[in-house]
Amino acid sequence: MFKLLLSLTILSGFIYANPQCYVQGYPDLVQSADENTLILKDGTKFPYHTNDSKSSWDEKINHADLATQLEQHYDAGGHDTPPSYLFDPGRLRYQPFFQALYGKDQKAIEKNLVQIKWPTLKGSINLPVTKVAGADKALYAIGQEIARLPKKDRIWAEGATTYCYRVIKDTDRLSMHSYGIAIDLAPNTTQYWKDEAPSETALIGYKNTMPLSIVQIFEKHGFIWGGRWYHYDTMHFEYRPELLAPSCQRIQ
Repeated sequence: MFKLLLSLTILSGFIYANPQCYVQGYPDLVQSADENTLILKDGTKFPYHTNDSKSSWDEKINHADLATQLEQHYDAGGHDTPPSYLFDPGRLRYQPFFQALYGKDQKAIEKNLVQIKWPTLKGSINLPVTKVAGADKALYAIGQEIARLPKKDRIWAEGATTYCYRVIKDTDRLSMHSYGIAIDLAPNTTQYWKDEAPSETALIGYKNTMPLSIVQIFEKHGFIWGGRWYHYDTMHFEYRPELLAPSCQRIQ
């Protein structure tokens, strides 16, 4: 039964993949995109589909391409319904694309980092964020809006951390924190799937304490939330405007 559930998930869960999401999400960086090729404005070209096998979940997460990146619809809004099995919109990532946008290595990435002020209950702190694609401006605006929330919500924006060049735990894939486009909040009181599950395809429950008032502010400015993943990471937000672009919104 478990194997059948896994097979049905892989076959049926991947249907959203409009290349125009990239053009709309990164208008200053992406020149064009279609079902064959994505071209950056500096002339860099990427195949929309790669030849790596993607028949299993492990293959999808370890060998995602530009099409796979968009195939699960990120549904922003006013809910925190537990995601369905292996539904991780935005977690399947094509690393060469992000390296081309934000920097091919640590040295190149760090050249694009700037400091922004992030409000706390006791004042403010400086956080390093990339200036590429307006990620720094978006995160600064988010902080200003969060500062106007009631204290009971604002407390969940404490303990913020952003840039850290590293791989994701137990993988060789770069964390999105490595590009300076991710932020973690309230790390000591939020939830992470690996605290419960032994493997990517394990059956796990859903846990979350991050208030939707904060989530909605992030999504308004082009950030997605790890609490919308089956493999939940409720402290985590990352700048992924392509997933929130008009062409990637679900047709009602």
